[in-house]
Amino acid sequence: MTTRNGQIKNFTSNFGPQHPAAHGVSRSVLEMNGEVVERADPHIGLLQCGTKPLTPKHAYSSAVEKLLNCEVPLRAQYIRVLFREITRISNHSLALTTHAMDVGALTPFLWAFEEREKLLEFYERVSGARMHASFIRPGGVAQDLPLGLCRDIDSSTQFVLVSTN
Repeated sequence: MTTRNGQIKNFTSNFGPQHPAAHGVSRSVLEMNGEVVERADPHIGLLQCGTKPLTPKHAYSSAVEKLLNCEVPLRAQYIRVLFREITRISNHSLALTTHAMDVGALTPFLWAFEEREKLLEFYERVSGARMHASFIRPGGVAQDLPLGLCRDIDSSTQFVLVSTN
């Protein structure tokens, strides 16, 4: 930016998260001197993983159960915990690998995305939806797990255990 007396003055510009050249997970506050970036202040981690609605549904159901003094069956409690953990693994793998992608490591993101797809398949098998396991209800869950799902979850998550050791 040029001032009235002809001197060039630094200015601040925001790059992302909606900038066409940004892929949505990062934002940088840039201090510019003309067209030259003098300083960059990165804000990384602006990714919406798409599974936030699971938490309010569980919190709502828990609140209703507490108000009604309703006992949730043990199996339903286990199913809730199982899918909260699947959500946690899915979210963390996506968050960590998109950070890696921001610094130039694309391969870990592709590997993790392939494994994340397997986890999202479990959502689809239990509730019909790939992103939001909308089967938590006050008093338990909408239905029991399909036959063979626990075995498939166990065999699929062995990769997570092996890759983290």
